[in-house]
Amino acid sequence: MKRIDMKNIKNLFYIGMLALCTASLAACSDEETYDFPGDPYNRVYMPDKSATYKIVQTPISSISNLKFETSLKCTQKASANIQATVEIDNSMIAAYNEQHKTKYEEIPAAALVIENATMTIPVGSMATMDTLRLTMSQDESIVSTLRSSNGYLIPLRLTTSTGGSSQPSTNVSTTYLVVTVTEDNVNHEAVESDITGTLVASQTGWSATTNGTVSTSYQPLSTMFDGDMSSYCYISATEDIKLDINMGKPYTFDAISLYYGYSYSWGSYEYGCLASGMTIFTSNDGTTWQSAGQITGSVSKFCVFYAPLTAQYVRLVKPKGSSSRVTLYGGIFNVYAK
Repeated sequence: MKRIDMKNIKNLFYIGMLALCTASLAACSDEETYDFPGDPYNRVYMPDKSATYKIVQTPISSISNLKFETSLKCTQKASANIQATVEIDNSMIAAYNEQHKTKYEEIPAAALVIENATMTIPVGSMATMDTLRLTMSQDESIVSTLRSSNGYLIPLRLTTSTGGSSQPSTNVSTTYLVVTVTEDNVNHEAVESDITGTLVASQTGWSATTNGTVSTSYQPLSTMFDGDMSSYCYISATEDIKLDINMGKPYTFDAISLYYGYSYSWGSYEYGCLASGMTIFTSNDGTTWQSAGQITGSVSKFCVFYAPLTAQYVRLVKPKGSSSRVTLYGGIFNVYAK
């Protein structure tokens, strides 16, 4: 019987494994392509860059941060120049709303500016050299009409591709852009001298309530109407603080004020309580509330409005943010009545 040389078998095994590894490395060194077996087409696709943008409507202007950009790609190197087109397909809104339980509306075509809706993937490349850009129109008369509380949906769909044996992807070809609308009457650039109203002299009958805890180590909420900034309340909560002011009757006013401070023989020190992120609401019945806008910038003792408000109730909402608790001081609250 012929003797089996185990050493030779082991050597042959290692030689075979080395050959396989060499072949694998050679394959990996080739530039990567995405060639799907059985698909004769070079598939053009649009990466999903779905995002949310907003429109802020103020009495003097309309502001939007809509600035969307995207390029197109394909699954293989283009054998010839490929031209592909992206369109807004509003027929997709109904299905989107049904799936996501939303009520987004179609945005008027005149409100949008689209650049490079048709793009080119050059021969030998796998991506477009140009970029689709979508922005809001600069025509104030058009944008100022976009006030739907439901918001708007812009469905972008890759519709056609020609050249280089290309076809649009069947499942990576859509992007959804949501545009929300906020009414903002807060004049973020105003200074105290811009206020034209006058502080209400008598606040008899004014009252306040809050969902937060009023510390017994400080003063009750009623001290916000006694004219003494050094007697102030301290509110804390583990959720957004809501501070509701009932002024007893409707007032028309162009600014509000909330602050506390100290008076000494050598001077006074005032500290504003209106902080960035706080939202101001007004109401005539204490049940139905209308947003007047959100405060931005540094902490201030006053907030000025573009257009005067008329209301009996004012609600201040201070968000909890990332902290475990949120706090709010209140020394003097008042409105600048017209």
